[in-house]
Amino acid sequence: MLSLPAKVLKKFHTFASNPVGVYYKYVGKMKAKLVKLRGGVPPLYGENYDRHWNFTSFEDKVVLDLGADYGSTAYYFLGKGAKRVIAVEGDTGLAEKFASNFKKDERVISIAGFIEKAEQVDNLILSYHPDIVKVDIEGNEKCLLDAKRVDDVKEWLIEAHTEEAYRTLCRFLAERGFRVRVFNYLDYLKILHATKIRRLSGS
Repeated sequence: MLSLPAKVLKKFHTFASNPVGVYYKYVGKMKAKLVKLRGGVPPLYGENYDRHWNFTSFEDKVVLDLGADYGSTAYYFLGKGAKRVIAVEGDTGLAEKFASNFKKDERVISIAGFIEKAEQVDNLILSYHPDIVKVDIEGNEKCLLDAKRVDDVKEWLIEAHTEEAYRTLCRFLAERGFRVRVFNYLDYLKILHATKIRRLSGS
C-alpha cells in the first residue's frame, strides 16, 4: 500500500500531466452527487455527460439509447428535453436497475439485451423511428457497418472504442451523406457526432 507522501506525489503528478482531465473528472463527480441528492440517476462512474454526449440538441426528440447502463444517460437526455427514450442494456443487473429507476416514467421504454448484430439495430429503428441514436456498446459499434437503416436516422452519437472503429465508422457515415464531427473523450475514446446533410432538391 502506498504511503501518504507517495499518494500525494502520485496525485500531484496526475494533475500536472493532465490538469484539464482532472478538473473535468472532479466536476463530473460533484455533478453526480448533486443529481443523486435530488433523487435523479447520476452518471455511471461519475462521468461528465456534458463533455461526453452534449454535442447536439435533444429537445423534443426521440432518442434510441444503445448501452443505457442503469438509466444515467436516459435521465440526462430527458433533462435536456428529450420527449422519449428507448433504452437498451445487456447487463442483467444494470437492466433491472434501469427498469426500477423508470418504472413510472411513460417517456421511457426499457429493453434488456446486448446489441451484437446489425439486424437488431435495424429492427429498433423500424420500430421506434428515433431522431437520434446514441451508441455506447463496448466495441460492438462495428456492427453498424452492416446495418441497412442507418440512413433512416438524422443524427448519431457513437462512442468509438478503437482507432479502427473510429476510422471505419467515419468513412462509412461520410459515404452515406453524413457530416461527421469527432470529439476526444478521455485519452482513448472518440465520440462521433454524425448528422445527415440535407441535399437541395434537384442536386
